[in-house]
Amino acid sequence: MTSAIPARSRPVPPDETGLEPPGSIEPQETTARLQEEFLQSLVESVDLVDERLPLPARSGGALQLATPEAIRDAFARAWDILSHSLCLGVDPEAALADLKDFVLYDIPDGTRSTLTVPSSGDVETDAALYCLSLVHTLASLGARTSVLLTHTAYNRERGPEDTKRFLQILARGIEPFQAYAWRHRAAIRVHGIRPGYELEAAFRKAFPVPAGARFDAHFLIDYQEEWFLTDEGRGFLEAVPDIDVVMRHTKLQVSGGWIPIRMRKSAYVYCQNGTLSSNWTHEEYAALVAVGYLAKLLLKGEALAKSYVSIDEIKDRHRQREVLLGQRVVKLTPKPRKLFVLGSPAGLVQVYA
Repeated sequence: MTSAIPARSRPVPPDETGLEPPGSIEPQETTARLQEEFLQSLVESVDLVDERLPLPARSGGALQLATPEAIRDAFARAWDILSHSLCLGVDPEAALADLKDFVLYDIPDGTRSTLTVPSSGDVETDAALYCLSLVHTLASLGARTSVLLTHTAYNRERGPEDTKRFLQILARGIEPFQAYAWRHRAAIRVHGIRPGYELEAAFRKAFPVPAGARFDAHFLIDYQEEWFLTDEGRGFLEAVPDIDVVMRHTKLQVSGGWIPIRMRKSAYVYCQNGTLSSNWTHEEYAALVAVGYLAKLLLKGEALAKSYVSIDEIKDRHRQREVLLGQRVVKLTPKPRKLFVLGSPAGLVQVYA
């Protein structure tokens, strides 16, 4: 028996501009990538504190790192003042973009030069976290690599007690750096580990060379210039990038840390402040990087490649530097806690942050 209900064809939905066929809304690989990026952001957020919210980091209190957004905002504010005060004409966006090729070599002063560590605090961990916070600041600002000096072989000349002390500081830094490197895809590249070094096994186990790292942090262990008289030391030079700026804390000199060849075109910055993490805010770390980039910009094209546009430029430099004994002072905050000193073709620059 045939049905009394006439057969009807299924209506075809009208074509509408802007509507995609159901099968092509989102490729599967795109969905997987977005999910991976979301999960990675959750992993990274474990160490981060949003300064605008009363939420602490969820990493057991060992790390209190500002978010990359807060660090970039702090850098932009500091750079805007520097560029305006020194008539550079470089906006913060351009400076941030240029940081991807910026290489800072920081020589911390350990625990010897500041008493700002809280009385109940762990000074060994505090010193290690200074280096970790600096790495985090550079990575958050888009830099791709840095170099830090942990200690020199000459530090051992102070005797067994001082040697034991700086080895304790290094040992305390292993766990925080290991956790950070895993969560934030950073490569911790330790140079100078040799058979017989006290922490050799711990370093080799903690920091295998990762693949696809977003930031390379080079650390010099038990450093001495004599490295470069050996084949192994010359191989190390191939691994370390050319250095734009050397930042030395509390000592107006580069001794026990000079890197041949890689520092031929580097600028020098003196930071008159000790290197404990509790002594620094994320704004001050961002200012440190801003001042370092300023030194690179002011001396770009000077070392080993000096050229003048005209005789008028030579005369102007002579007048500013040698007749007027020119110097510039820039304050980034009304009540600064940090002082940086750097040179320029026209004289001294002091930055208070």
